[in-house]
Amino acid sequence: MTIPSGPAPSPDYLQRFSDALVSEIKAEMGRRGLSSRALGRQVQRSSQYMSDRLDGGNSTTGRRVTLTVKDLAAIAAVFGLHPAELIERAKSAVDGEDAARPVGLEIAAHDSAAPITQEQEAPETP
Repeated sequence: MTIPSGPAPSPDYLQRFSDALVSEIKAEMGRRGLSSRALGRQVQRSSQYMSDRLDGGNSTTGRRVTLTVKDLAAIAAVFGLHPAELIERAKSAVDGEDAARPVGLEIAAHDSAAPITQEQEAPETP
């Protein structure tokens, strides 16, 4: 992951990044069949603590509480991941990259109105 140089990211970018990080954590929870309550137990936090950070926010204020570095490290450990992996996935989502796309996946374009009836090889280009 490259650290950008220059001015600080905009508040909008930071909010989108924060949202993407929470979304990535929730996606990983889904892949592992974990509820926020179960994840909370594994990181030794209450279900309310996890809900405030992952499920829509503090019941009093209605605002999501920001994850701390300790929260992120503990959650990543439960997943068997380095915290930077979750951060990189969130950054890729915000920056418009598809981090889940397998390396080497080939995509072909079809610009004809006729349907494709057989597999075709793309012409070699110099």
